[in-house]
Amino acid sequence: MTRTRRNVIAITVTAAVAAGAVIAVGLAYLAHGSRTIPLYARAGSESGTLKAATGSSCADPTVVPMNDGDAQKGITKGDYYITNDSWNAQGYTGLSQAIYVCNYNNWYAIATMNNDRGDGAVKTSPNVQETWYPTPTKLSRWRSITTQFSDVPPGIGPNYGIWEFEYDIWLNGLADSKSTEVMIWTYDNGQSPGGTPSGSFKSGGQTYDVYRSSPPYQYIAFVDRSYKLSGQLNLLAFFDYVIAKGWIPSSSTLYQICNGVELVSTNSKPERFTINNFDVDMKAINKAG
Repeated sequence: MTRTRRNVIAITVTAAVAAGAVIAVGLAYLAHGSRTIPLYARAGSESGTLKAATGSSCADPTVVPMNDGDAQKGITKGDYYITNDSWNAQGYTGLSQAIYVCNYNNWYAIATMNNDRGDGAVKTSPNVQETWYPTPTKLSRWRSITTQFSDVPPGIGPNYGIWEFEYDIWLNGLADSKSTEVMIWTYDNGQSPGGTPSGSFKSGGQTYDVYRSSPPYQYIAFVDRSYKLSGQLNLLAFFDYVIAKGWIPSSSTLYQICNGVELVSTNSKPERFTINNFDVDMKAINKAG
C-alpha cells in the first residue's frame, strides 16, 4: 500500500469571508511519492459505529455533492469553509462523495471510495478550513494557537477501508514549492504517512511519531501513537518543535489550518465520516506597555 503526497498545480480563490481578509482557497493537487507500511487501529472493535466523546446531530444539512469540475466544491460558514476537496478523485472510477453541512463544527461526509488499483492513493479529503490568504499571519504574533476536534468514523479496522482523521496545515506558502505542509494524524485506519521517520514528539499527554520529507514541498507528519477521536491540540507547540528542529525559520507564517479526513478506500461501500466540535482559538501576544 502506498500513501501519496500532493503537490499544488493550481490555486483558485473560491470564497471570501467578510472579516480579516480570511479567504477559503481552492487547491488542485497532483499526487506523487509513496511509502509502504499499512497501519490499522491498535484498539477497539471492527464492528459497530464508534462514538466520539462529543458531537451533535446534523438534522437538516445543506448537501454539497462532489463536483468533477470543481475539486473544492463546498460552503462557507462564518470564518470557515467546508469542502469536498476531491483533489485526486479524477482518474479513478467508482467514487462518490457529498458533504452534509449544518455548520462549520457540525457536518459529515458520505463517501464511497476504493483502492482497486492497489496504489494506496488518497482520492479526497473532505475538511473544514480557516485560511489566511493572500496575507498570512506571522506565528510570532501569537502566544497561543489551540484547536479542538471531535470525529465519528463508521467503524475501525480493514472492514472499513483505509483513511485517517487529520489536521493539514500550510506554513510559509499555500502548497507551493517553498511551503511546508504540517499534518497531525489524530486517528489512523490503515494509512501510511509520507516522508522518513524523524523522531518523536510529545504534547498534551500524547506521543507522536514524526515523519519528514525535506524541501522543496517540505512535508512533516505527526502520527499519534495512541489515536484519539476527540480532544484539544496546542498547535503552537507543534510549530515551535518544527522551528526548534531547524526545519522552518522562527519568522514563519501561517496560511491555512484544515481539519478533516483523508480517504483512500471505504471498500466500495458508502460510509459516513462526521466532523464535530471543530474550532481554532488564537490569542495574540500582548504588546501593551
